[in-house]
Amino acid sequence: MSFELNPGEEVMYRLSLAREHLERARKRLSIEDWAGVVEAAQLSAENAAKAVIAHFHVPSWSHDPSRELQEIVTQLPPTLVGEALMLATIVRELAPEHGIST
Repeated sequence: MSFELNPGEEVMYRLSLAREHLERARKRLSIEDWAGVVEAAQLSAENAAKAVIAHFHVPSWSHDPSRELQEIVTQLPPTLVGEALMLATIVRELAPEHGIST
């Protein structure tokens, strides 16, 4: 049995996960569940980055895909480079919080 990744499906899957975790972070914020906010925000940023990466190749299992995102930034349209680099910074800074908050 062979498994072939459909980049479009992986992008949409990661984007859906990012949105779900963002909504969870907002809900946790409303009840002042700070650990829950941090956990959900980290997962939202991680999956947003992996959605971009998935357009080019299969994302790693790492909770810090910032290096992967930085490696593909030259393949992005120039108008998106700044935002991708900002996302890479956010992901790198939040990655250590994954283990702490969970």
